[in-house]
Amino acid sequence: MKITGLKSYLVDSGSAKHWLFVKVETDEGLHGWGEAYTQLDRDRQLEVQVHELARYVGGRSPLDIKHFCFMAYNDFAGKRGSLELFCAISAIEQALWDIAGKAANQPVYNLLGGAFRKKIRVYANGWGGGGTPEQTAEAAAATVAKGFTALKFDPFPGPWRAWIDKEDETAAVDRIAAVREAVGPDVEILVEVHRRLAPMHAIRVARLLERYRPYWYEEPV
Repeated sequence: MKITGLKSYLVDSGSAKHWLFVKVETDEGLHGWGEAYTQLDRDRQLEVQVHELARYVGGRSPLDIKHFCFMAYNDFAGKRGSLELFCAISAIEQALWDIAGKAANQPVYNLLGGAFRKKIRVYANGWGGGGTPEQTAEAAAATVAKGFTALKFDPFPGPWRAWIDKEDETAAVDRIAAVREAVGPDVEILVEVHRRLAPMHAIRVARLLERYRPYWYEEPV
């Protein structure tokens, strides 16, 4: 079995971020699908990167997964470290594993050593963590009503940047307080900061948030 083609599909998600799916085709009719994580302004760049990496799979067995990952990472040494490269590699690797599972008539988790658990807990992201504290609390309660037990959001207003002011800090704390009150003590709150704080500032904000029991405090610095 040999790989005969690679196609990409950039799909409008209806929100700011688009979806990028990758399809790897073979001469035996089997095909595999993968998905690449995209950023707001990088989806086209990422799609180009996917097709640049196609040279490492064309004409080869789709089971040569380790070879692809090694060559894609090391032969692209000049690109090493870019977000687009790793997302593109990941999407193609997923597609190769998908083909391997279909060829073996096995779920991919069996090829990776077998299932560890029957269910995986998920959290809600992109559910509407902006707006006033009241609007954020209302959106949080609506999301919990759908069955989610953990909510992730960036409570700081404004664009992602390397600093926040006192007004931003107060707004973030007020939003988290409102969400905690709305969802109760048993729903996990996952705080995303997008690397906006200096270490000393991050510690101060963490102390302000502690009373609301966030489950995690992601990328504060």
